[in-house]
Amino acid sequence: MRAPRRRTFPARILCGASIAVLSATPLALVAQASPGADAPKPPVVFGDRGIVFNGADGFTYLALRFRVQEWAVFSSDDSDPQIERTHLAVRRARFRFESVVWDPRLKVNVQFSFSRGDQDFENSNFPNVLRDANFTWQATPRLAITAGQGKLPGNRQRVTSSGELQFPDRSIVNAAFTLDRDVGVVATYAVMSGGVPFTLFAAVTGGEGRNASSGDAGLAYTGRIELKPLGVFGAGGDYFEGDLIREMDPKLSVGIGYSHNERAMRTGGQLGKPLFEPRTMTTALADVLFKYRGFAASAELARRQAPDPFTTDGTDTRYILVGDGLSVQASYLTRRNLEPAIRVSIVQPHRDLSGLSGADRQRQTSFGLTRYLKGHRVKFQNELMRDDFYNSFNQARRQSWSLRSSFEVGI
Repeated sequence: MRAPRRRTFPARILCGASIAVLSATPLALVAQASPGADAPKPPVVFGDRGIVFNGADGFTYLALRFRVQEWAVFSSDDSDPQIERTHLAVRRARFRFESVVWDPRLKVNVQFSFSRGDQDFENSNFPNVLRDANFTWQATPRLAITAGQGKLPGNRQRVTSSGELQFPDRSIVNAAFTLDRDVGVVATYAVMSGGVPFTLFAAVTGGEGRNASSGDAGLAYTGRIELKPLGVFGAGGDYFEGDLIREMDPKLSVGIGYSHNERAMRTGGQLGKPLFEPRTMTTALADVLFKYRGFAASAELARRQAPDPFTTDGTDTRYILVGDGLSVQASYLTRRNLEPAIRVSIVQPHRDLSGLSGADRQRQTSFGLTRYLKGHRVKFQNELMRDDFYNSFNQARRQSWSLRSSFEVGI
């Protein structure tokens, strides 16, 4: 029998050395094999997203943001030009934490508010510090699921951050009919059909608003659809007011929403004073936004209905503000980052509420001027408002004027 051929000593040395080199330097070989790989992110970045701490894995991060809004409001009656009321306040003081943890598809969002006017203190009777606490799972490139406490997919002005407004505050229509925040699950699905991008939203929530003390037997069901027939806005411009990026092509977004809140325990569903008995209400919302070369225009419609809006404890009456609302605003951003704007808002309560306190027809006309120092992050705003009230029960009319100034700084 032929003896097996023996491997020579140099061959054994070469084989062993090759294995040792490959075992000791796999990362170097992988790096050389991927010359187009992204460079590592800096551990800490300060920019438009706030202060961002990046993890070594390339996707984990923690972003910290804050903003403060100081304002002064001077008010008087139309019949007397003398200032009757002065309100100097910290309107908003907020901290926000956003993070991606464990998996690049998992995002966590937490937001706190610290000013009295930002805590809904008058209605909830306790310091309502926690605004948002939720996580979002990006299940597919098109589908995202958010669970926890956060904004409902209601009217556009509410979903737009208060730090991205072109007036110091939102309109009286938003104040009367918005859905605001709630606790539950929201699904968002983005798709393209016939070259037109649109987004679908669906939510099932508790219906009692943020940080509710107790629940009830009812839930709230909310849906919304947004269409952008002229294409996607630059830099997410459909969710900040004013055309700060000066869209080179016309952009249009149309949104329609609806909410059904069963056995709600507050006058506005997720907002307002507690009702004496649970009531069911529905809210229909529609909005449109247009931007082009520094010009921006938007409009919102709202209608709230309830089969029986009244509740009483025998001596006091609390009710759901059923009725209609319309708000229209327009602006133009100059090359010096000055933005004159006008807004007209009307809240028309249902005739069944005639004569009740707080149920007058209100029309508010606002003239605004904003100076953007660093976009919406640092800005100085002024707003001159005229309010006209009409009580259909006794046909009484009254007017008032207000001047509101605001300075906002944030990251």
